[in-house]
Amino acid sequence: MTVTFPLTEKRDPETLLKHLTLHKLSVPGNCVVSLKANVAHVSSSHTTALGTARTAW
Repeated sequence: MTVTFPLTEKRDPETLLKHLTLHKLSVPGNCVVSLKANVAHVSSSHTTALGTARTAW
């Protein structure tokens, strides 16, 4: 499953990685993060954790 996370000044890639860790997702352990200009695409087979992380973002 791949989910898009919007990025802003306060929600930067470093903050996203910390947020994902809170939801038991880690790079390169069990998810992949692809960064674009204003979004990050996060892929993982742990769909429940990924969905929860996206909702909480």
